[in-house]
Amino acid sequence: MPLRTRALAAFLRAVSGPADQLTPAQLARTRRHVPVHRPVTWVIGAPAKGVSTSVRKVTMRDGEQISVRVHRPEGAVGPLPLVVHLHGGGFVMGHPSIFDPVCTVIARRAQAVVVSVGYRMAPEHLAPTAAHDSIDATRWAISAEAELGIDPTRVALTGDSAGGNLAAVVAEVLVADGFTGLRHLALVYPAPDLTDREVEAVLADEADPPRRGFPVITPDMLKAFRSLYLGPDRDGSDPIISPALGELAGLPPTLVQTAELDPLRLDGLHFVEALRRAGVEVRHTTYKGSPHGFLNLPGLTAAGYPALEELSAEIAHHLHVENEDA
Repeated sequence: MPLRTRALAAFLRAVSGPADQLTPAQLARTRRHVPVHRPVTWVIGAPAKGVSTSVRKVTMRDGEQISVRVHRPEGAVGPLPLVVHLHGGGFVMGHPSIFDPVCTVIARRAQAVVVSVGYRMAPEHLAPTAAHDSIDATRWAISAEAELGIDPTRVALTGDSAGGNLAAVVAEVLVADGFTGLRHLALVYPAPDLTDREVEAVLADEADPPRRGFPVITPDMLKAFRSLYLGPDRDGSDPIISPALGELAGLPPTLVQTAELDPLRLDGLHFVEALRRAGVEVRHTTYKGSPHGFLNLPGLTAAGYPALEELSAEIAHHLHVENEDA
C-alpha cells in the first residue's frame, strides 16, 4: 500500500475518528463551511483562479430552503453550459465548500456554470430527502436560465461517492421527464446500489488480498452510512435510493472513475457493466493503488490531480461538442 495512502488514512482518523462511530452531533459538525486557505489547500487543493463563487438559497418541494454554491468563470460571455455537482460524504457528512477546488477547476476547464448542491443529510433527514433535494435543485438551476446565464440544452451532472448515487438518480429522473439537454454524467467512486445484495458482495470482495483492509473507508462504514440514510423502514430497493435498479437506457455518455483500494470499487464496476448492457456509452477508469476520496484530497493521494483533469476534460468535451441529436 502506498505510503501516501497510509498517511491519508492516519490523517482522517486523527481528524475525525472512525466515521462509523460518530454521533449525530459529531456528524453535524462535519457539515460546516470549510475556509479554503493553507494548510487546507495543501490537502484539498486550491480553488481555480478566475472563477467567482456565490451562494444562493433554493426552495425545495416541502417548502424548506437549501444553499447552493454557484461557480462561474470570470469574463465568460453568452449563455454557458450548466454542471450540477453533488458532494459525497455517505449521505451524512460534508459541506459543498470542501469541493470548491474541484468545482472551480471544472468551471474554468469546461467554461461552465457549476452549481454545487447543499442537500439535506441523514440522520436528521432520511432517504429520499437528499435525492429529492438534488432533483429539485437541478430543476431550479435548469429553469434559472436568465438568472444564472446558462444554456439549458447543455447540462452535465457529476458527483462522488454518495453524490455519485444522487447524480445518477437525478439523471434517471431527468431522462424520464423527457429532458433532452442532459449531455453527460460523471461519477467518481459512486455508490449506486444500497441494497443488501450489493453490501454482501462488497464484504465478499474484501477477502481479496490486494484490497483487504481498505485504508480510508471500510465496509463497516458503508453499512453504517447506509443505515443512517435509509432508516429502519427502507431496504434500498427503490430506484430513487439505488439508481442501479432504475431505468438506465437513455442515459447520456457516462464517465465512471473508481479506486482500486475502495470497497465501492465493486459497486462501480457492477454499474459500468449495467450501463453498457443498457446501451449507454461509458468511459471507465480505475486508479491503481488509490483509496476512496482521492478526488478532493489531492495533497494526500497520487490520483487526485490526474483524476480531476480527466473528469473536467470529459465534462468539457461533452458540453461543447456538437449534439448530433439536437
